[in-house]
Parts: sequence; structure tokens; C-alpha cells
Amino acid sequence: MLSKEEFEALAERVFSFHTKRAPGIYIGVAMVDLARDVLGPVKGKLNAIAETQACLSDVIQIMTGCTVGNRYLRVMPALGRYALTLFDREDGRGVRVWADPAKIDAGKTPEMYNFFHRTRDADVEKGGSARELSCIKIIEEFRIVGRSILDSQKVFVINHGKPPMLPAVVCPSCGETYLQRCEMHKQCDFCSGENVYFKAQCW
Repeated sequence: MLSKEEFEALAERVFSFHTKRAPGIYIGVAMVDLARDVLGPVKGKLNAIAETQACLSDVIQIMTGCTVGNRYLRVMPALGRYALTLFDREDGRGVRVWADPAKIDAGKTPEMYNFFHRTRDADVEKGGSARELSCIKIIEEFRIVGRSILDSQKVFVINHGKPPMLPAVVCPSCGETYLQRCEMHKQCDFCSGENVYFKAQCW
């Protein structure tokens, strides 16, 4: 378990990487710390799964070295749960940690309760000084309750091995290489219209 000084120093590192002082970062540091404590040493390489795209993925990357780029971190934004799993890629042994809504008391930690239930004031959602003040309050509340609002479970991760490297082929439409998922995947997703995120325009 991290000392108070180590915890605060790590939180500052992730705040800097994330470029803002989001309360989910501070709570996420405690979540990764708990997962590492319960998991213990791993035989193979430590891997991670984030069940949301917000905040947790940045905490995981800074604290564990598991990144999207090295493919040790998987992000599952469609799940949308504030949870993470750290696991041993060799045998799939892992620990899942999440913030348990049943343990967050609206009377004792009202700002944190509103944060997790997405019911903060409208001016907070707009950003600015109201959001900054809300973040400070949530961090203060979390410092009081700490790990008591978190829960963990030992799990076995399905498909825990290293994901395969897909072959690169040249798209007949745009002439660029893309990763081919299967034999039927004859065109890149942009040219097929499945994944269009921009339109060509002079500006």
C-alpha cells in the first residue's frame, strides 16, 4: 500500500499527464493501488483493463506502464463502469476493483455521491471555477473515506494472452495500409464507410 506521501506524489503525476485535476484521477490512484496489493507479484507481464475511457486509463498508464500503445491496456468504453482489472497475462489471474455506489453515503460525502451518480449542479457540469471547487470537495471527501468506498474481487480474465498481430494490407481504394481483420475485410474501414471521422476540406 502506498504511503500518504507516495500517494499524493503519484496523484500529482497523473494530474499533470491528464492535464487537469479530475477527481476520478485521485480515486483511480487508490483503485490501482488496491488492485496491486490484492494481486501481488505476477509471473508474466502485468496487463490491465479499464471499463471506462474516462480518467482510469490515464491512472493505469502512469502507475503500471500498461498503455494503449504497448497493448498491455485494454479500454472498454462501452461498459462505462468505473472499474479496472489488473491481471497476469501468463495465467489470467486478476483483480477487479470498482467504486461501490452502495458504500458512498450521500450524507457524509455528498459531492462524491453526486459525482458518481452524475447529479452535480449544472454550473459544475459547465466547467470553470464551480467544477474546480467540486473537484477539491470530492478529493477532500475521498481523503476521509479512502478505500472504504472501493470493492474488489479476484477474477480470471478470459482471452488473457497477448493479442495477435493482424496482417497489414494495402487498401485498393485509398492506397494506404490497414490492419486486415479477416479475408473478407477487403477495404479499410474508412473507405468502406464503417469508420469515417473526417471529410476532406480546404481551410
